[in-house]
Amino acid sequence: MEQDLRANIRKYLVGEEYTAVLSAAQAERATLRRGRDSGLRGTPALASLLPYLDFADAYEVLLSNRKKLPGDFSEQIDLAKDRLQRITAVRNRVAHTRPMEIDDLSNVLELARELASVNAIHWDETRQTLEKLGQDSSYVLGLNIDLPVEPSRGPMHNLPVPDFDETGFFGRKKQVARIKRIIKGPYPVVSILGDGGIGKTSVALKVAYELLDDAAAQFDSIVWVTAKATVLSANEIRRVNDAIEDSLGLFVKAAGELGGQAAESDPIEEVLAYLATFRVLLILDNLETVLDQRLREFLLDLPLGSKVMLTSRIGAGVENPVQLEPLSLDESHHLLRTVARIREVGAIHNLDNVQMGDLAGKMGGHPLYIKWFVSGVQAGQRPEELLSDNSLLLDFCMSNVFGYLSEDAQVVVQCMQVVPDEKRQAEVAFLAELDAERAQAALLQLLTTNFVQMESQPRSQGMETAYQLSEFGRTYLDKQHPVSSRRRRQIQNRFAEMRELGWRLQAENTASPYDPHTVNVRDAGDFSTARLLRDALIALEVEDFDGALGLCHQAQVLSPMYSESWRVEALVQTSMINMTAARHAYERALELDPTSAPLNFLFGRFLSDERVDIDGAVRYLRRAAQADPGNPAVLGSLAWALLEAGKHEDSAAAATHSLRLRPNFDDASFSVVVGLRAYYYLVDAAVLSGSLNQALELLEAALEHVDLAWRETLLGEGVDRLLQLRRLAIFMQDLLDSREEYAISKALDFVDRFDVKLAATDPGFNGRHLGKVRAVVADKLFGFIRVDKSDYFFHLSDLINQDDWSYVSEGMYAALTPNNDDPRGNRGTGVRLLA
Repeated sequence: MEQDLRANIRKYLVGEEYTAVLSAAQAERATLRRGRDSGLRGTPALASLLPYLDFADAYEVLLSNRKKLPGDFSEQIDLAKDRLQRITAVRNRVAHTRPMEIDDLSNVLELARELASVNAIHWDETRQTLEKLGQDSSYVLGLNIDLPVEPSRGPMHNLPVPDFDETGFFGRKKQVARIKRIIKGPYPVVSILGDGGIGKTSVALKVAYELLDDAAAQFDSIVWVTAKATVLSANEIRRVNDAIEDSLGLFVKAAGELGGQAAESDPIEEVLAYLATFRVLLILDNLETVLDQRLREFLLDLPLGSKVMLTSRIGAGVENPVQLEPLSLDESHHLLRTVARIREVGAIHNLDNVQMGDLAGKMGGHPLYIKWFVSGVQAGQRPEELLSDNSLLLDFCMSNVFGYLSEDAQVVVQCMQVVPDEKRQAEVAFLAELDAERAQAALLQLLTTNFVQMESQPRSQGMETAYQLSEFGRTYLDKQHPVSSRRRRQIQNRFAEMRELGWRLQAENTASPYDPHTVNVRDAGDFSTARLLRDALIALEVEDFDGALGLCHQAQVLSPMYSESWRVEALVQTSMINMTAARHAYERALELDPTSAPLNFLFGRFLSDERVDIDGAVRYLRRAAQADPGNPAVLGSLAWALLEAGKHEDSAAAATHSLRLRPNFDDASFSVVVGLRAYYYLVDAAVLSGSLNQALELLEAALEHVDLAWRETLLGEGVDRLLQLRRLAIFMQDLLDSREEYAISKALDFVDRFDVKLAATDPGFNGRHLGKVRAVVADKLFGFIRVDKSDYFFHLSDLINQDDWSYVSEGMYAALTPNNDDPRGNRGTGVRLLA
């Protein structure tokens, strides 16, 4: 067609000056091409420029000079101008080795046939070419096509020639546009995800080639590296020669593509250096075969400006994913009609839209099914036979592959046949009785062979991947490899066992969500992983630390987005007194579920109880309280952390609020004591600073705090803390000026109220006394406490908490129960140091 366009210019216009025929832009382009090709300079004639007019220039020249053309030819050019313009885009895709579109061939053929049939005298080359194609289409393989093109000004690249069949690239316009938008946006990594054969590589190539011609993309280079390891043919699955086996091999290949030679240094660092120096779009194809932590860390370290595009069946977890789905009904309809038209299968092509849509809808949006169906009709089979019995297609897609599957993969397939709903990796591992590594290997093999399809599902802690048999896979297996009744019962029983245990674990956690020895089960998808964590907690009870950690790690591999896998590990590491590892595990859990009240609570308690980071404890316990504001246990723990952090006023407020929420006995006893300690420190500080009115207000608040508690929660340390506050109220009476009658009366009233509280817990409150440590004989583990004017001997064994001996010192307040009947003298028992 391009040759015919030039021939018609030569025939009808070549006698004129080129400036009268060509526009200035057309003449300039042709002159530059002539100069680059032949080195000729100077003023050219129109005839010498004709070989350097491209398709668009040629038909535009004829269109702009159509008054000089014969009437029938001029009318034909005018009527065909819109279609000739569309063909220009096709011609440019061919000339620049760009991906073809699905309608390209049919549009070119239809226009060529129409032009040659209506006005053959003006389209002689086109007519002859059509005749040759009809006689022997293979002749085109010997042609040497030289189309005038502008030199590429896009980025350097090593993109492979698009490997599309005769239908070209089809559909996916929205996905292509979205991926381009993401790549040109702030996201450093975009992944194209989907099951095998759905077109991930084709979409990536389409995007890459469009970015080559997109000035807004502004990449210095586009580099393609594939980790494709197998090729599925009609007879076998063949390994690709020199296939990349792991992520390190991928980086060695990428470094070689970027630097022109294989990297001798650390290939990951070398690739990062190139990406930091130049704006590079690095495309990593078939990534699921090499996906590991090293690759994920690389993706997290990408320098600003460069981007990575992935194609994979499995997401890396650090990217912006674009999931490819089966074709829509409209796309299936269009593909079916186009393939039928290209292959000249009139029995399909001539159907009306309703009939065509009905046919397309029965093929599930599967491009291979559609093409196979057209081929079958073309070979003479009836459409209804192909739709009712697709065994040939199933055998082609699946039969040779099934024998390739490992024993583990075949077990997984059986489980999916019996329990057909979508299953997460952990569920598959449980049903198939496989560990994490074997389950992953089996699923990857099934994805590679298209027996299983995957999709990313939103969960409370991010996206998680689920698996189920593909429609083709299930149909083939049910026909060729049905599960025996005995094996089916075994799998169903194991599934029932998993669900029963899961519901029990979920009920336990619902009843006690803040108990570290229960497991938070979000839904049925967590049942199998929760079982592993339950087993880890059982192992922890008998101090089988290695066994517990191993089970946690299994859970983390099977359900990488499940925070409980890390939270239980933190509990194990704490029991092993490995506080650094425990903290890391808690932090990892919170990365996955940052708003979880129990997680924030348990991490805050860990930081507080282990004296790891008291400010951090306050921060995380505040988050827990914000997430669950009505939980008294959370507020009580927050009050303790605030006390430890020296935030006594906040501590007292939190403890009092906890009591207002009516906690259980243990939580109430804890909040009572924490609040009394906080109020004591506040009152003591106010007295020492001379702020006596403030001290009186604080004493009243302390009594209100005690009023919220029932008597039993004051026993023990609560009584001792009341004695401390009572002593301060008495001390204040002596400090107040005699003219401050109201203040003195308030202090007296407070003493009376403390007496009432003490009498309610210890009638006569003679059982406990408050004193100060007068002397400590550290090497002999004893000391003396002065109570009023009497000294009481005490030994380490008399301490309620013997760990307190490490910080006992003279002048420290202590409460004790006196023993005046000891023949060796007064002795204090039940000694509690009141720091």
